[in-house]
Order: sequence, then C-alpha cells, then structure tokens
Amino acid sequence: MENAVRHEGKRMRAQDTMRYMREWQRIIRIVSMVVSIGTPFVAIAEDVPFPRDYPVIQSQQGRRLPPLSSRALMYEAEDGDFFGVRQEKDYQGYTGSGYVKFPVIEGVSLAVTVTIPQEGYYALRLRSMVKPGDTSLAQVQIDVEERSVGAQRLTVTGIFSDVLFYYPLWLSKGENRLFISSLQGEWYLDRLTLEPLTKELYQTMLPRRNLVTPNPLPAAQAVYQYLLDMQGKGILSGQQIYGRSVEINTIFKEIGKYPAILGIDLIDYSPSRVERGTKSSVIQEAINYWKKGGLVTCAWHWNAPTGLIDKEPDKRWYSGFYTKATTFDFAAALENPKGREYALLLRDIDAIAVELKKLQTAGVPVLWRPLHEASGGWFWWGSKGPEPYKKLYMLLFDRLVRHHGLTNLIWVWNGQDPAWYPGDDVVDIISVDLYPPERDYRDHEKELRALQASSFEPKLCAISENGTLPNVEAIAQKRLPWAWFCTWNGEFVIDGSGKFSERYTERGVFKAYYEHPWLITRDEVPSLGRDIQ
Repeated sequence: MENAVRHEGKRMRAQDTMRYMREWQRIIRIVSMVVSIGTPFVAIAEDVPFPRDYPVIQSQQGRRLPPLSSRALMYEAEDGDFFGVRQEKDYQGYTGSGYVKFPVIEGVSLAVTVTIPQEGYYALRLRSMVKPGDTSLAQVQIDVEERSVGAQRLTVTGIFSDVLFYYPLWLSKGENRLFISSLQGEWYLDRLTLEPLTKELYQTMLPRRNLVTPNPLPAAQAVYQYLLDMQGKGILSGQQIYGRSVEINTIFKEIGKYPAILGIDLIDYSPSRVERGTKSSVIQEAINYWKKGGLVTCAWHWNAPTGLIDKEPDKRWYSGFYTKATTFDFAAALENPKGREYALLLRDIDAIAVELKKLQTAGVPVLWRPLHEASGGWFWWGSKGPEPYKKLYMLLFDRLVRHHGLTNLIWVWNGQDPAWYPGDDVVDIISVDLYPPERDYRDHEKELRALQASSFEPKLCAISENGTLPNVEAIAQKRLPWAWFCTWNGEFVIDGSGKFSERYTERGVFKAYYEHPWLITRDEVPSLGRDIQ
C-alpha cells in the first residue's frame, strides 16, 4: 500500500494544471479519501445519526460537528490507567463517576484500552474542558500503542463539551491501547468517543480550503490547494538564497534537479538599509523561478526603522533586525498610532508592499513568512512578548491585505510558540525553524506534534528553515505531513568558494534524499496557476 500511494503521488505531481484541478474536484466528491496525515487510503463509513440524547456542544471553533454515529463507542476516562493524572468530581457536567484531571505537567497521560469490532479508521471525540477562567494553553497528544497520531490545541469553553480530534486513528480489530497525553495546560477529560470515520467527519478534520486573504490571486489559491492535496504524498524541497542563486545552482550541479521552492529574504528592501546603500535582486530571482516551474517562499529580516546602535563588534546597522542591535521599542510605537515611530512602521511595511506587489503583478504567489522566530526574542519584533508581537502581526496583515490589496500572499506563521499565535483567521500555514547538529538527520516528529497544537483549526505544517536536511526516508516511512522544508543559505549548502559543502549534510545523504520518491523537486510541481493568470 505504501508503494502504491507513492506512485499515486508521483502520478498526480506529473499532471498539468487542468488535469490536476479536475482530479482534485473528483477526489473531493468521492467517498474514499486520502487521509491528510499521510496514512493509506481511507474507506469512509456512511454516517448514521446517533439515536439517543447526548449532551454535546455541536461546534468547534465555528465548525459544526456531525451527529454521532449509531456505531459510536464510548469510554469513560476515569476507567483508564493513570500516569500522573487523577480522578476528580469538582466541576459539574461530567458523565459517569467523574473526570480525569490533567495537571500543568508536560507528559502526564491516560491509557485507555478500546475494543474495536472492525479494523479501519476512526474519529475520536474528547469530551473535555479547559480549567474555567484559565486562558493559558491546553494541548493534547494522542498515541495508539507505540504510534504517534497527532497533537491538538483545546478550545477554552468553561464547560464539558465534545472536541473532535483532527487526526483519524487507524485501529485494529480487537483491543487497542490509546494514550492521551497532556503537552501543556490544565484540563479535564470526561469521556472518549470513537466512531467509524465518515466523509462528513473527515471534511471537518481538514484545514480550511480557502486562503485567509479575501479574493486571492487564482495562482495563490492553486498553490495552497496543491499543498493541501499533497499532504501525506510527499515533501517539497526548498532552498534559501541571499542574493544570486548560488545555492540553487550548486544543488543542480550535484543532483541534476532544482528544489521545488526558492526561499528569498526582503532584508535589503528595509528602508533603514536602503538609505545606507543596500540593493537586492531577489524579486527578479523569484519571478524567474516561478516562471521556470518553482514555488517561492519569502521572509523579511526587518531592519529596525530607527534606533540602530551601529557599533562594533555585533551591533552594526546591518544587524538591525537583532534585538541587541537596536533601541527601537515597537510596543511603545504601537501604543501611539499618531506618533513618529508608528509612522515609521507603516513606512517600512509600505516599502515592502511595493516589492510584494511586483511579485503579484508578475502573477507570483508567495509563501509569506513575516516576523519569524519571534518567541526566541533575538529579533526586535519578539523582544516585548507575545501580545505586542500579535498586535504587530495584525497591523502587518491589515496593511498588506486591506490597505495595499495584496492578494498573492499565503500567510505562514512562524512564531514558534503557541502563546504567540495570532489566530486562525490570519494564518494559512504554521511552520517551525529547525537546526539540529551537523549530520544529525531527523524526521522532527516531536516538533511536528508541538506545531500541530499551536492552532485551533487544523493547519498545514512546514519546516520553514533547516540546517541539516531532514530525514526524508523516516518522514516517508511514517508519512509525516510536513508540507516542505527550506534549507538556509550559505554554509548549510556551500563553502566559501560556492562549492557543495558536506559540513551539515553529507553528499551521499543529500543525493539520496533528493532522489527519494517522497521528495518533490521543481520538475515535479504542476503548472498550477501559471497558465490561468
């Protein structure tokens, strides 16, 4: 089955745009679907309304939950095996003899043995409640036996209600051991409900099909749709450049293929750098790459608009995106919309809008990743904590989308901590930057589960930066739904002379991963919106 799925993924990647879109329209109409988490094909059961009264909140972050199936299996949480959790009865609204409290301790878990009448995919509902009055994060991870299924952020409701787990569970006939673990926060679990996966339930589990940008560029919607449909079929390769495409060309010399995604940085378009003489050609590089069949992702190391310290050794003006190299207080600027520093924020955003508009005019969709790595605090936009950061993110979104009318942006959030998450309505994709040790090849499953639990709605997940290449073979074996990776520029790929460097990824490993059936290169990307602009 795994080989069949790989060949199916290869077939779809080779289709032209019109055939691809027709195939997608056909797929979403049929009953058998490919599970978004990258598992084999799923036979969807017919949905039968649950016949008896059942106390449940029939919504989840604005999504309607389908009625329970008559084949639903219910298990009281307090009947499971406890590992750092305990039974309580303090809050009303539970069923059975109580509920299980998950304290604010990472890794505590509950084990529940379930008996399944027929092998197949099942949907899981968790009748749960986040501690009333507590606005902190609550996250859950589900494992079946030794296999990790997924992780999710819990909605704050203040009452016991059903939460649909967004990842289908493959369960064998007979006994299966489920592990419910807490990743963060205090919350309570009353009951688990399993039911055969239906088309309606499956559709509720998927990321939203439309971009958060109103009336997006058709090519942007096509790229997003392609990424959605490729979940569990492969991972797109990506490579960051600084100016010219030296890294990209070096990869081609080594492998004979180009990465699917080109990564660029708008750093040198920051006004405080431009006024000191910086120039950049990455916009044209991006346009050329799109025309040749690739995709484009874009970051912005935003040089602070003012307050540059400009002192040796590590606080020079060109390091002005670092917290240590500027005195600029963006939180204070945001509190005074009529002030000079607020105006400078708008000036900078407007300057970047000009460059992004050039891409839009050329018909280029952009995987747009602004204000990245914020929670680390090393960049000035992350120096004041999550609330000012989210306020700045919202200003950026509003200015680019509503004021400048940019429709080619696919918004990629990269705050790297769920407390910094700005909201499902302004994020299309969530991502993380990962730099393991040299020649340490990992599938990053743990990081994936943590990332999945950042948003309330299910979202596509990506490795937006990496040093050492991720372990493509392991990702394929586990069918982990990483959408893409993007190796950072310079030393991670080339040496000082521009030749291939084995410092982080050995040549043989690099070649093996790039030739792996799971990895998607530029020649395999469909034409998407290039012929429908």
